[in-house]
Amino acid sequence: MKKISDPIISYSDGQFVPTNKVTINVSQDMLGTFRGYRIFTACRTINGTVFLLQNHINRLFESASELSMKLPHTKPDLEEIIHQLLAKNSIEDDLLLQIMYSGGSPTKTRMSQRLHASLYIIVNKLHPAPDNWYKNGISLATYIYQRDWAHVKTNNYIGAVVAHQTSVKQQNADEALFISPIDNNTILEGSTFNIFMVNSNDEIITPPKSVNILNGITRQLVLELLRSNNIVVREINTTLKDLKSIQEIFISSSTRNIVPVVRVDKNIIGNGTPGKVTRKASIILNSYLKSYKNP
Repeated sequence: MKKISDPIISYSDGQFVPTNKVTINVSQDMLGTFRGYRIFTACRTINGTVFLLQNHINRLFESASELSMKLPHTKPDLEEIIHQLLAKNSIEDDLLLQIMYSGGSPTKTRMSQRLHASLYIIVNKLHPAPDNWYKNGISLATYIYQRDWAHVKTNNYIGAVVAHQTSVKQQNADEALFISPIDNNTILEGSTFNIFMVNSNDEIITPPKSVNILNGITRQLVLELLRSNNIVVREINTTLKDLKSIQEIFISSSTRNIVPVVRVDKNIIGNGTPGKVTRKASIILNSYLKSYKNP
C-alpha cells in the first residue's frame, strides 16, 4: 500500500513521474502549446477504480476523430497505461485524473501534425466541492458565450476564465452559466458542468444536445438514472425568460456530482433553498456511486 506521504505519480509522454515533476517540451509540442490543439477528459476514482473509465476513453477518441487528431495509442493501450498508473498510486484517497492529448510537433506548414499527439495524465488527490455547496446551494452568473467545438472536450476554456474574471465576480456568484450569443437568451451549459431545471410539475428539463453543448458523461448518467427511477426528464430549449417559472436548478459534473443552485444573477430560484426533486436526484446518484464497481 502506497503511503499518503509518498509523491503522487503522473504520466508524462511515456514516463511515470511525480506529479510536480511533469513538464512539457514546448519545442516538441508547438501544436498543443501555441495552437491550442489539445483534448482532455477529467475523471475520478471511486472504490479504487476509475469511475466510468470506458466512457471517458471513448469520449477522448471521439474528440480526436472529430478534430482529425492522430493518437499514438489504441483504446486498450490507453486503458492499460491508466491501470499501471493507478497501481503506482494505491492510496486510500480518491484521485482526480486529467487525461490530455496534446498536438505535438507540426509539419513545415506549422498547422498540421507531423507524427501524433503526446499523452499526459496529471494525477492529484480529489478535492470535493465545499459541503455548504450541497447543503445551501450555489449561485450562477450568466455570461453570453458558446464554446467552439462545444460537443468536443478541448482545452479551450478562455470563455470560462473570462466569465469568472468578470460576470462571476460582478454577481458575487460561484460559477458561470453560458447563454447563447445567437439570441442572448437560450440557456446552454456551465463553464464546467451541465444544468438541469425543475418546473412547477416537478418535471426535470435540461438543454438538448442540439443546442450545441457538451454531452457530459455525468449528464448522460444522471439522465439514465432519473428515467430509470420514473422521474420525468425532458430535453428541451430553455431561456432566461423561463427562469421565473423554474422551481429548482441543479448542476452535474464528474468531480462534483449534483450541486443545487439557488440563484442565477439576481434571480432567486424557488424559495432560495435546495428543493425536494434536487435532493431526490442527489440521493439516486450518490447511491449509485457508493455501490459502483468497474464493469
